[in-house]
Amino acid sequence: MRRVSNACLTRANSFGLESTAEELLEVSSVEELLESLEHSPSATILGEGSNVVLHRHLPGLVIRVRIRGISVKRVAESAYRIRIGAGERWNELVRSLLGRGIRGLENLSLIPGSVGAAPYQNIGAYGRELGPMVESVEVVDRGEMATRTLPAAECEFRYRDSVFKSGSPQRYVITYVNIRTGDQAVETGYPDIDTELRRLGCGRPDPIHVANAVIRVRRRKLPDPRVIGNVGSFFKNPLLSSNDFELLRAKCEIQGFEERGLVKVSAARLIEASGWKGFRDGAVAVWHRQPLVLINTGGATATNVLGLAERIVDDVHRRYGVALDREPIEIGRP
Repeated sequence: MRRVSNACLTRANSFGLESTAEELLEVSSVEELLESLEHSPSATILGEGSNVVLHRHLPGLVIRVRIRGISVKRVAESAYRIRIGAGERWNELVRSLLGRGIRGLENLSLIPGSVGAAPYQNIGAYGRELGPMVESVEVVDRGEMATRTLPAAECEFRYRDSVFKSGSPQRYVITYVNIRTGDQAVETGYPDIDTELRRLGCGRPDPIHVANAVIRVRRRKLPDPRVIGNVGSFFKNPLLSSNDFELLRAKCEIQGFEERGLVKVSAARLIEASGWKGFRDGAVAVWHRQPLVLINTGGATATNVLGLAERIVDDVHRRYGVALDREPIEIGRP
């Protein structure tokens, strides 16, 4: 274990926000994690920092989970059970499995962050979510200070949400994720991906074709966090009742898509219709190609980012009566 005092976290968050941890500790095993939590049970957990808004000061201990390892077991002709350490990088996992001819995660290509953050957020993109592929998640339970394995049903996966994020956000620290994949049909129904596959001339796309299409779309629409600080989509797409959707359509030309008995609408469309696309306020701005994305143009603070986000949320609600929820979590204090 490596412990650093007054550790700079500016490079440890994809927004590139200036932030300092009072103490930073990296752990590479479940045993090290348990030992650390026994001494500091309320420690802040940080992965790759790709879905967080860090304030300038993070008091106390911050633990970065670096548990590695990918094990693959074939369980049927085209199905595999895969156990992945929480510290593995998500996109490297996707590339590794595709390289071995294992499909299922191709629509989730190029999503930044660690594997441990994936079930926390229940990541999803271009027609596919992680939740249905998860069999179980291994955790350290801070309440019992012991290891546990939560079956998928106990993870309470919902749209960009889970028990880890909103159910018991301070209780569980994810150590391993167990998924089953390889036997899913290729998913090409998302409009942007279908259009890109046609542009590439793929009449019968395979998982590699889909991954390439996803990567091309993401690179065209989203800024590279290595160049421009951002966390990807800052806002969730709202889920509305049928009645609320009809009320919205009377105010804004917008499409709706059925999801879990509700109607999902585009937060990007609402933000753009409200005039925020390309807006800049000092060192923080709305990305000109995708209004779901807020960017750090250089020197922004968490207060700057959250201030602009709040203005957008208030304005969209005033105009359309729709509440926008943000995706990243806020950590620390100014």
